[in-house]
Amino acid sequence: MNRKSANLLLSFEADEIFLPVVTAFVEKAASCFGLAEGEALMLTLAAEEVFMHLCRKATRPGGPLEIACSNGGYFARVVFSLPCDAFDLKAFNVTASISLDDEAELESMGLVIASRSVDRFVLEREKGGQLRLTLIKEKAYPPLPPLEPVAASTLSKTALRSPSPAELKFISRLAMSYYDRSALSDILLHPGKLSDMMTAGEYECLAAVGAAGEIGGAIFWRRLGEKMVECFGPYIFNQPESCAMSENLLEGCISAVARSGAVGIMNIGPPPGFPADQFELLGTFDSHGPHGSSTLIEAWFRMLAEDMGVTVWVYPELEAFICRQYAKLVLPREIRVDQPSGETVAPHSVLCAEFDRPRGRVTLRPMWPGADAADNIARHLTLMKNENIANIHFAVDLGQAWQSIFIPGLLEAGFEPRIVLPYAGKGDVVMFQYGGERQ
Repeated sequence: MNRKSANLLLSFEADEIFLPVVTAFVEKAASCFGLAEGEALMLTLAAEEVFMHLCRKATRPGGPLEIACSNGGYFARVVFSLPCDAFDLKAFNVTASISLDDEAELESMGLVIASRSVDRFVLEREKGGQLRLTLIKEKAYPPLPPLEPVAASTLSKTALRSPSPAELKFISRLAMSYYDRSALSDILLHPGKLSDMMTAGEYECLAAVGAAGEIGGAIFWRRLGEKMVECFGPYIFNQPESCAMSENLLEGCISAVARSGAVGIMNIGPPPGFPADQFELLGTFDSHGPHGSSTLIEAWFRMLAEDMGVTVWVYPELEAFICRQYAKLVLPREIRVDQPSGETVAPHSVLCAEFDRPRGRVTLRPMWPGADAADNIARHLTLMKNENIANIHFAVDLGQAWQSIFIPGLLEAGFEPRIVLPYAGKGDVVMFQYGGERQ
């Protein structure tokens, strides 16, 4: 069995008697997938709390239940398949809290513990009325020790190739030696994790290498949705401005991406010197730094294959903005204006918060619709302000009509639509940025 692609499945009845089986299954699988004892125990705790809640409050006694464990290279995941109405999901919000005086909330304490025990989670509605809940725990990587900057040689001739794992870690050191950390993708700040991500196939890389193995630059990319690729770089180390290394790395990346079947490539916040001649500007974000400083972050896009079009669901107040973006990029779209119309929804919504604390940034993404969507946005916004996070983004997937329930709350709270990212999710993704209280 290849542990890197292992997928283990446990099917049984929803009965508390099987708890020892569940905990042993998850803990042993997580350990085999490379998690240290502490991380494996945290993932096991999360799975235990979800399972016990299902047995006590949700799934009918003796009902079918499936748990799958799989290896992500730098993380392990546990997936539950269960009925969509199995339980109230509000405990998975980072803002969730429990009142000791409220018996109903106390019953959800296990789910709050589960959500805090993992690094990420995903909620998806499957065909046939099932809910797919994925719990993800990442490997713990040692902190990067203080290292002296390393120097790169000036190269007159280079060839492009994939770097070895050792070279990947050296590229990370080069990047931190020649660039301010705010200009680097966070994957370059964790060399061991980067190596595991590359081995798992989540990222790909090309390096510009001299005859003796010297490294002059590198570019990285990853799949973003089914049809789009996001690239990072090119990062150039101690090469003259007149050299064509940056252009060569970008062309090498584009050539590889085009062969993969992707229809386009984008770069959000490229480093200085990005060769944007053959790209189109999607738009900009404001990047707020300490002490009130602010810079613009550009997002660039290039189509690589014929765009056959896609259907998008647009909230009425966004229609003018969306149409302007599509006209600028000449993207064929079937635009369907839609908004909540009083249909029954779950009482509580769920948002996923992706933190980038070194840069004071967070991106919120809808995981589940609910009647409290506007209030949930407000609660998250309050939390981010209290934690002094200056850059707050919100991503809405226009390919999923149910996400429109969040738009009124976003606009009321002071979020503004800034950029449309083609094919960045199930469909196009519109990125909002918080801009202060609406007047």
